[in-house]
Amino acid sequence: MEKKRIEWLDIAKAISIILVVLGHAGHAFLDIYLGWFRMPLFFFLSGILFKPVLFKNFAGWAWNKTFRMILPYFIYGIAIFAVFNIQHLEMLPDHLYNLLYGGSRLQGPYGVFWFITVLLLTQLLLGIISNFYKWIQILVVAALFVAGHSEIIISFDWPWNANVVMIAVFYYSLGHYSREIIRKYHDSFIVAAVSAVFASLAILVNINGYMDFYLNLKMSSYNHFILDMIIPLLFFMPVIYISNFIAKFPIKEMLKVIGKYSIVIMYLHLPVNIFFRTVLEYSVTPFEFTVFGVIIPVIIGYLFSLTKPTRILFLGLK
Repeated sequence: MEKKRIEWLDIAKAISIILVVLGHAGHAFLDIYLGWFRMPLFFFLSGILFKPVLFKNFAGWAWNKTFRMILPYFIYGIAIFAVFNIQHLEMLPDHLYNLLYGGSRLQGPYGVFWFITVLLLTQLLLGIISNFYKWIQILVVAALFVAGHSEIIISFDWPWNANVVMIAVFYYSLGHYSREIIRKYHDSFIVAAVSAVFASLAILVNINGYMDFYLNLKMSSYNHFILDMIIPLLFFMPVIYISNFIAKFPIKEMLKVIGKYSIVIMYLHLPVNIFFRTVLEYSVTPFEFTVFGVIIPVIIGYLFSLTKPTRILFLGLK
């Protein structure tokens, strides 16, 4: 899309990461229904910025992207381990193995690390298939999405949650393929309102027991590939429209900062709150969980941005 940063997209990322933190705050109802779309939305928004890469440039592109994403992955993993296990450093080799394997091996303060490896593999996968004709790309994405729902795929404990890539690539590629449509309708109240009405109806139908829909990418819990295509999409345009509307007001600056450090928030919102609960023995409320899980990582992210070594190690920037 535009070469300059897109304000509403930064704001949409901020809203997405806030919803991720809120969903982890301990409210069962919110966790279920935010789970319908919060992670698919993150992949969708990331896909909007995807740029195809030629085969001849793929190796260098893939190495650069992998280095910039996996270095912080291990740095955060080791730093979090040190904070919570400073007296048990003999466990570090096992922890490094778990980081290397990733996926379901990482729980507790590392509970969202799966997203980083899945996002990386999804980007690399689309980087490869984007070299083919568009109809081939669509067939591959569709075939992977359907196959990813098979019990054989789901039941295996994949390193890096690699099986989830088969699902995530659908949402990610949708953001890429539909970016011109989004640019045209991102400020359309009618499109957002109609989508929001259908999203609300889906929630009501589910609450009243006429539908049993559940979506949790991390746990490979998806029970209907048709609904998994449709229901998360119902929430995308309302969030995008709200983001575009917020971009007209001064509060946008705060949300743009949150969006800028969304990956830091992704890494640290669980460790921050676990630190409060276990080390400080302070029982945070869902509201405090959300506030602490957003504000403290943003401050830490800003501090990381001040020096080149910390930008490289923790932010994956040059």
